[in-house]
Amino acid sequence: MAKGLSIIKIGVLGPGAVGSLLAASLCKSGFNVSCFGSQRAVDSILEYGIRVKSTIFGDFVAYPKCNPTAHSLLDVIFVTVKAPALDASLEQIVPYIGPNTVIVTLLNGIGHREKIRQIFGSRVAVGVIGSVEVYLDEDRTVLHRSKVAPHIEIASDSDVESKILSSISVILKQCGFSILIGVNENQVIWNKLVRLAAIATLSTYSQKDVGSIRSEARLRNLLEAIVQELCLIAKTQDVQLSVIEVMHQIDNLPGSLTTSLQRDVEAGKASEFDSILGESLRLGRLCGITMPAIEYCYSSILARINFGSS
Repeated sequence: MAKGLSIIKIGVLGPGAVGSLLAASLCKSGFNVSCFGSQRAVDSILEYGIRVKSTIFGDFVAYPKCNPTAHSLLDVIFVTVKAPALDASLEQIVPYIGPNTVIVTLLNGIGHREKIRQIFGSRVAVGVIGSVEVYLDEDRTVLHRSKVAPHIEIASDSDVESKILSSISVILKQCGFSILIGVNENQVIWNKLVRLAAIATLSTYSQKDVGSIRSEARLRNLLEAIVQELCLIAKTQDVQLSVIEVMHQIDNLPGSLTTSLQRDVEAGKASEFDSILGESLRLGRLCGITMPAIEYCYSSILARINFGSS
């Protein structure tokens, strides 16, 4: 990436809601962007572009490239697919990765960085995106409803130099995103995962929005118990988090907020249930942590998923 930012070639793997918002914002800011996704997504982007309606960025249409045929190596690839689609999706970017390509993961949950490094090597930065409420409607228009800019945190414990992370930070800032370079990967992952796993678990378990969960005593007590248990798991990864602070963050979320895990389970779709909650539960068990609240909700949600697929 020792080149001017304007000529950096960027890929976005997974133009869903988050990936489409990211790709469109990069494209609008003048970057050379290619999207890699399902045939439906590619066909829609080629015909209509990525249509964005945003309270922050306004309404606009962007026209990134899609699945380019020329094997032109990319400088940065943002991975924004959901966990169930990761294995199949990674095959799409193999021809575009060279020795200097940096892969930035923006997946929820844990277990992804190890898989990506096993395939592509160590030039991987781990990221999370938050403060973003974004959906695709039926015609794949991006509806970005957040009242603050999306916030991305990134870090790398491997072969991505700090100057490269700084360049990626500048790129994202030019798009209007908030960006923070974290101390290490575990800190970046668990800073979001404890909050996300807690609200995703309770919203999926109860099929209620965040405001209802906070206001109903039984659900709020269950929410706080899950946060406490997740903080104990995070501690085994050398990440110290305050239950009070995490609950404060949750209390400041929009009351109408629902989660993609909740919506996917309700619709009977493949979801991030395993990477967000299942992997956390397995890690906690491995470390000998007692997790009655997580175990209870995990079993309840799993039964619903199994019932829906039977």
